[in-house]
Amino acid sequence: MFRLFKHPNQVCMSYKEHMKFSLGLSKDFFVGGVKAAVHAFYPDAYITSTTDILNEMQEKTKTVGCRKLS
Repeated sequence: MFRLFKHPNQVCMSYKEHMKFSLGLSKDFFVGGVKAAVHAFYPDAYITSTTDILNEMQEKTKTVGCRKLS
């Protein structure tokens, strides 16, 4: 049934691995969005959080699926 999706296989992941990874990124985006909104109103809060989250997400994407084989 899940073989209908080409993308997970293209990135060397199973459907469940891809779902878990994508949901994790979704959580990171949500937390980052909340912190950015708080920072917009209170600039002394979460000063480096956007950069920190972007760097963390970039590292995560470098070490998943086919990329971890490089």
